[in-house]
Amino acid sequence: MKFLLLFSSGLDSSSVAYYYAKKSLDFDCLFINYGQSSARMQLKYGKIICEKLKRRLIIINAKNLGEAFVNNDWLRPHEPIIHRNLVIVPIAIAYAKQNGYERVIMATIKEDCEYEPNRRDVMEKLKELGEILGVRFETPFVNFPKYLLLKIGIKSGLDPSLTYSCLLGHKYHCGKCSQCLKRIEAFKQAKIRDPTIYK
Repeated sequence: MKFLLLFSSGLDSSSVAYYYAKKSLDFDCLFINYGQSSARMQLKYGKIICEKLKRRLIIINAKNLGEAFVNNDWLRPHEPIIHRNLVIVPIAIAYAKQNGYERVIMATIKEDCEYEPNRRDVMEKLKELGEILGVRFETPFVNFPKYLLLKIGIKSGLDPSLTYSCLLGHKYHCGKCSQCLKRIEAFKQAKIRDPTIYK
């Protein structure tokens, strides 16, 4: 059965997309714009990757959600929804249920759970939600470190220069935000040359 891959065009979801494509699994990619500053750049590279993989890219535009959550808090302009998984995963599950997908895959990795200590608990509850609706929500790479998933992606054909991680959403990665720092570290640990342009 065809499944949905929650897709942001970052290193993790892109690596998973290439890995599954190489295994000839049948899936579509789901991109949700929830008001993050990087949405435009994520979508730009997401379209490129999905075109290369010949996968359908489903786009849900809910950017007004972010505006409501920020509530004039200028300290959080880039990632407006702190607990965004509580918002975007149920949307993905509901979409999957209505459109005949039996599974939703999310490329959560080990570092994500270290950064958000309650993420594993949240993921388990979201899996229960999926079960109620008859949709399996899975995080098969939750114990993988970022660098290992990167190596798997590259081995599967991923060109990491076509991925986007930066929170700021500018043309080039800033090299200083939390996602850029994780990206830089992943290449170092994987002992792979980082092709990213940082400004």
